[in-house]
Amino acid sequence: MNQGFQKIRRKPKIDVVPLIDVLMVLIIFFLVTMQFQELRALNVKLPKIESAGSNLVRNELIISIKAKGETFVNGNPTDRNDLEKLLKSSASLKKKPMVLVVADENVPLKFVTEVVDLCRLNNLEDFRLQSR
Repeated sequence: MNQGFQKIRRKPKIDVVPLIDVLMVLIIFFLVTMQFQELRALNVKLPKIESAGSNLVRNELIISIKAKGETFVNGNPTDRNDLEKLLKSSASLKKKPMVLVVADENVPLKFVTEVVDLCRLNNLEDFRLQSR
């Protein structure tokens, strides 16, 4: 009877443009909300101190102490003799640097006090202990 009107069926297709738009919005959202931290090569777990203040300093010398007592100065491994020489040369500068001691929470107190003592013996009285 009505053979002149045949329905032409289109093949279904998926429009990927809206999917790409949503994906781009998600990527931008995660990049904006991601927290970037200052990268330090050392895996040091800092102790928590309730009265801790800000440790942001400009002219600084960062001395890190790992759990087994290994010492690093600004991310470079050093031993006690080299640390003592470095602190002596830093103390002779016109503007003495601030020393930031970053010690793992499991470091024996002996290692931290050695570093603090070296700072004081070399007239570097401006030092801080970093915490969480």
